[in-house]
Amino acid sequence: MKLLILASLILSGPLQAATTIQFWHSMSGPKAKVIDQLVADFNARAENKGKAEVVAQYVGSYPEGVNKLRTALIGNRGPHVAQIYDIGTQVMIDSNAVVPLHEFTSKDPSFAAEQLLPQIRRYYEVAGKLYSLPFATSNPIIYYNVDAFEKAGLKSPPKTFAELQMACPKLTDAKKQKTCITWPLHAWFFEEFVARQGGELLFPANGRTARAEKALYSEPPGQRFVSLWKTLVDKGEFANVGRGWQPANHNFLADRSAMMITSTSDVFEITNKASFRVMTAPLFTFDPAVPGGTVVGGNSLWILKRKQKEEEQLAYSFVRFMASPSVQESWHRNTGYFPIRQDVIDSLKAKGFYKKYPGAWTAIEQLRSSAEIPATQGALMGVFPQAREYIESAVEEVLAGQKAVEKALKDAEDRTNKALERYNRLKQHG
Repeated sequence: MKLLILASLILSGPLQAATTIQFWHSMSGPKAKVIDQLVADFNARAENKGKAEVVAQYVGSYPEGVNKLRTALIGNRGPHVAQIYDIGTQVMIDSNAVVPLHEFTSKDPSFAAEQLLPQIRRYYEVAGKLYSLPFATSNPIIYYNVDAFEKAGLKSPPKTFAELQMACPKLTDAKKQKTCITWPLHAWFFEEFVARQGGELLFPANGRTARAEKALYSEPPGQRFVSLWKTLVDKGEFANVGRGWQPANHNFLADRSAMMITSTSDVFEITNKASFRVMTAPLFTFDPAVPGGTVVGGNSLWILKRKQKEEEQLAYSFVRFMASPSVQESWHRNTGYFPIRQDVIDSLKAKGFYKKYPGAWTAIEQLRSSAEIPATQGALMGVFPQAREYIESAVEEVLAGQKAVEKALKDAEDRTNKALERYNRLKQHG
């Protein structure tokens, strides 16, 4: 028997070690555990044994991950696959360090591109090419305390700015330190409410037809939303919890605000933790007759260029796995991020999943009902992180009474325009 085994080893040659595929991501806490399990599932598949082994590494927050990747690329290092937040799209394309996903999927009939929700796919398509795989996708929704609404005699959450302002006095109790609504002081909400009103963030066409040249923050959609925000704060109806994500959640779960706007990725956690009944609703808008919608948020998976093309192909096999129905269903069930695939949504709906968890259905319907216009496709610019800082500073100045709405937003526009001009000039000559 020993001789037979030795003979078979000699005939088959030396055993080859699996190629290590480095995967950098920015998911922390429970979501990181889900990522680790998905990676383990990929590595355990028979077709990957001895061929590819993915090693997942947490590289910090979204901005930290981008900075680490930028540093690694300068030294000709870096991962095979990187998870990058939505607003990093232009920088990744401009890096010349990625292989567009389209180059793999166009040659792979097994990749069901037609199953990707068009509203999600459109964000990551640039000049007709799908550059990365949308993975952890989300948009903001309203979470509301059903018990507080019933007590106030309200049957449903507001659909318009005007309805919100009528409802808020009924949901606010200064003596009990209870406010009507809260959301994090984050530029994402400014961007979303501009798109909700059909407004574009950048000229031309949100940076979709050509490189973005100018910010449009002080146009009517932006002014209307920040003015609403300021009015709510001045009346004591808004809980200003600052820039962090968690303070808004804590405020809502502590029954301090009757409504909260935050990501759908928190839907299961918030629903399970609340000591009161929680339901969700789409975002309100200024005029429902004006076509608009929400912009997909979250992150996508990018394949980085390698000297060995075989490694790029193995990286693609992992990305394709992450787009598979079983992975997308597991990711959705365990995180709250919605599936990128229509067939997964249809399957879960048929199983009664959304009857059991109606809160998770809200974001899907909200995204699918968005008008197909540049406003909802999302903005592209290479200075997005800086731009968000400028917007958030402007909002802080308005809420503190230091600047008028139009002045603060115009100042943020000017700062963004200068950054855009520098970035575009560098890319033109670089």
